[in-house]
Amino acid sequence: MCRKNLLHWCLPVLVSWLGGCTGSDVQPDIQTFEAFYEEFHKDSTYQMLHITFPLEGLPSDADAETIAAGDFRWDAENWELHRPFNFATNDFERDLIAFGNDIVIEKIIHRSGQFGTIRRFAKMGDEWYLIYYAGMNRIAQ
Repeated sequence: MCRKNLLHWCLPVLVSWLGGCTGSDVQPDIQTFEAFYEEFHKDSTYQMLHITFPLEGLPSDADAETIAAGDFRWDAENWELHRPFNFATNDFERDLIAFGNDIVIEKIIHRSGQFGTIRRFAKMGDEWYLIYYAGMNRIAQ
């Protein structure tokens, strides 16, 4: 299978699969998650302490080989700090999906539907952590 076809096949399958998932009736305490989320984007030290390095995911503009290998990991040395999105003033939309009271998946998709990123957060003990990050990639339709 050529690289281009693999890339266009894997990302849509991942996004479709996540889009088709429904969370359970047990929801996380939204106030504690939102407080974590705000602090995560405001305080760089807090952010670095709340990431499970080496962090599973994908780089932005991932090629087919990287996707197929399935072993990409972010580490503290190659991490770029995440800043908050202002969804009211840009062309991206956010969808939060809760699974139980300790997993939140965030999908940020460009309104064109052509680009997106995914982050997964998990509550471990009393703290929330980023446990997965796929950078901005093209989503084939």
